[in-house]
Amino acid sequence: MKALAVSLGVAVCLSGCAMGIQKGADSPSVSYTVPRNYQTVYLRVQNQAGECLRGKGHYDVYAEVDPAMQTGLVAVRSPLGAEVARTEIKAVDARNTQVTHTVWGHSPWDGSALSAMRQSVMIDTSVCVAYK
Repeated sequence: MKALAVSLGVAVCLSGCAMGIQKGADSPSVSYTVPRNYQTVYLRVQNQAGECLRGKGHYDVYAEVDPAMQTGLVAVRSPLGAEVARTEIKAVDARNTQVTHTVWGHSPWDGSALSAMRQSVMIDTSVCVAYK
């Protein structure tokens, strides 16, 4: 009986590693261009992720920026390392930035989170819940 319980526990843990945004999966995503420089967008995305997408502190925000390429990435990862939300930014020019948000697709990292992520960038303040 203990072996069965341990086996089920291991299976749950391993399936947890496969959760999150997967390459080739149908994870909800939205792309758009915003009339702001990439540094401003990067900071806004990083702040919104920290305020709104970490769950109850169990998820970590990882952020990196490449000033030479004028790109940035902000990802929210589960305790097992699976990405549940990701934003990629790239400067189009000095005043405009291409933004792509992707979420896992399961609550709370679903279409509602995707909408809030976009609104946060568009109105330049953290939005945790998007109302239609």
